[in-house]
Amino acid sequence: MFMGMAVAVMAVLSLCACSSGVSDGRYMIYYTTAEGDDITYRESRIEGAEDMSSEELTEALLDMLFTADNSDEGYFCAKPENVNINSFLINDRILEFDFDSAYLEMTNVEEIILRAALVLTMIQQPDISGVRFTVEKSALTDSYGRGVGTMGQDNFVDILLSEKGMLKQETYLTVYFSNSDSTALIPSKYHFTINNIKSSMEEFIMQQLKEGPTVEGTFAVMDSDVEIISVMTSDGVCYVNFGSNFLEQEQPVSDEILIYSIVNSLCTLSYVNSVQFLVNGSSDAVLHTVIDLSKPFTPNYSLGR
Repeated sequence: MFMGMAVAVMAVLSLCACSSGVSDGRYMIYYTTAEGDDITYRESRIEGAEDMSSEELTEALLDMLFTADNSDEGYFCAKPENVNINSFLINDRILEFDFDSAYLEMTNVEEIILRAALVLTMIQQPDISGVRFTVEKSALTDSYGRGVGTMGQDNFVDILLSEKGMLKQETYLTVYFSNSDSTALIPSKYHFTINNIKSSMEEFIMQQLKEGPTVEGTFAVMDSDVEIISVMTSDGVCYVNFGSNFLEQEQPVSDEILIYSIVNSLCTLSYVNSVQFLVNGSSDAVLHTVIDLSKPFTPNYSLGR
């Protein structure tokens, strides 16, 4: 299973309202459609919500999400019947749901629908800043065995939000490659769709950089033999973990162009503000004994055109 990106959301109201909280106990409760491939929501009111603890409010929201039957009105439970939540825990404003093993049997779309429904509903609570998933107490991983991490509104709303307030199945991502004389970065557009790409958008961007450009007039920035161990974003920082051959690679461009092709590309994602380079899990590394990789890098768009 992997995070993937979300599917079309039948929303009329701007989903960005989630971040500003709710009033009078009114919450947007997220469901799926009869076909099970979209998300829709309805506004519901929880009596006495302002006096509830976070645990009590979570229970009330779960009842609305998974127990109440609204199918006659076109709102269907986003959780497959055979999938169950073992427990939930709130710690340092992170709400963690532990699922039974049936979670791992869901299809990609079912998983995304369920995650989106839970995250977008729960993140409206004033004391909840993120949602995390485990299965039988084990951290959830993607199809490559890498940790998924904490999810928030940005994972769904700010990533693929269309002008009509709907989460789309596909988008175009910007990847920066070099110009012909390795003095500047040139943006290229690559098509990303949930249906045929088994990776997160960060992973997809890094894979394109490793494989090299397909757009005429752009040139490779990275040695194709470099090992990319993992790519994961947390709290606005994208952690790119390379194998040791990253440090001594003979890339076709300068170190500066190499570093900022990665940083600028990843930071085009709305939820990534900076990039931390790791080598075998450690930030204590120096590229070609020159560039210190110990601290996160922010974009340098002066290198673009």
